[in-house]
Amino acid sequence: MELVFALVTYLGMNKIDETYFRNIDDCIYFQERLNKQPRVPKRDPEGNDVPGAKFVAVCKPSKVNLNKTKVY
Repeated sequence: MELVFALVTYLGMNKIDETYFRNIDDCIYFQERLNKQPRVPKRDPEGNDVPGAKFVAVCKPSKVNLNKTKVY
């Protein structure tokens, strides 16, 4: 098991991705870029545009098996 940094990405309350980096600086770079993204567009039943879900990304330490997990 190797210590890496997991970039966990959520759209609203739903976890949509987990990507692993060897370097925390790389993880934080992508975390900051994702957190600056605008909300996903959404329409209400009447067809009006309303604020949608927001992307939220966090970096967390994690241990993975490098033989089974892709690490950037």
